Amino acid sequence: MADVRSFKPQLSSSRMFSYVKGESKDFGDKKVDDKFYNLMTSSYENKEYLEDSMQFGLTAPLIYQLDLLKEDLDDIHTYLSESKFTNKKQKFPVVDVTKEFYVTGTTLLEGDTTIEGFTNIKGAFQVNGSEISNLKPALDLADALRTKTIVSSSAQLASDISGSFTSLSASIATDIGNAGGGTVDTALKNGSTNAVTNNAVFDGLALKLNLAGGTMTGLISPIVQTVNGAKLTNPHDVRVVDIIEIAAGGKAWTLTNARSAHSGQKLTIIALTAGTIVHGAGNAANQFQCAAGKNLTVAIRTAVTFITNSNGIWYQVV
Repeated sequence: MADVRSFKPQLSSSRMFSYVKGESKDFGDKKVDDKFYNLMTSSYENKEYLEDSMQFGLTAPLIYQLDLLKEDLDDIHTYLSESKFTNKKQKFPVVDVTKEFYVTGTTLLEGDTTIEGFTNIKGAFQVNGSEISNLKPALDLADALRTKTIVSSSAQLASDISGSFTSLSASIATDIGNAGGGTVDTALKNGSTNAVTNNAVFDGLALKLNLAGGTMTGLISPIVQTVNGAKLTNPHDVRVVDIIEIAAGGKAWTLTNARSAHSGQKLTIIALTAGTIVHGAGNAANQFQCAAGKNLTVAIRTAVTFITNSNGIWYQVV
């Protein structure tokens, strides 16, 4: 198949010989009459030129040229017919365009495409299936958002962030204080579930507890633990207990050890049933030291109080 890169710029439609019908001419004026033309046609169609060596020698160059011309025409016909009447894609190896180039209809470009020089795009076009008709505003926006503006405005950005947080804090405070954000109390109020502001908590505690010393308004409610004497543990945990109220259903109970929370803690045992507090002989932590130096019998419906020292030993208060 001929290479399309070898195609000539144009093909001439003129004949190599002028054929004059009905006139007798010879080669003197480069014209051929009917008789001689028919002789050449008959010789070629009957392939007599292959039998006559002299005739073949004269016609061989012409036959070669005609065969090359036929090959080129066949190739051109193949390209055009397949492109027009089939779905086969025709690929020309080289297309050089030095002047204006016009393409109409649908054009498909496959592979990498490089465009150099000025490109004028008129109308809308698609990128990944999405139509774009406002390319210039999009490019203008992209240029405005280039990193050069971020780099040159880093100080301004930091200032804006700081200002934004300040504004946000003020906005949150405003929202909390308005009707939509709930009520904010400026002082502690009994039974209130509202948020408080400023020094309300500190001031409220100062009113309840005299931080400089003195008399505290109101009483501290002790923590009372009610327990069956049979369920007293050893050591019994009283780290969050002020009073143990022991009831054993008429049966005697025994308290041997108790674990305190800190030195100076006081523990009162109320006996709803009579029982015994064991006097510790080893003077060890959690043991009881009774005033008589022996086990203490607690009569029914009586109470006795102990206090711990720095070693966690309980001493009877008398």
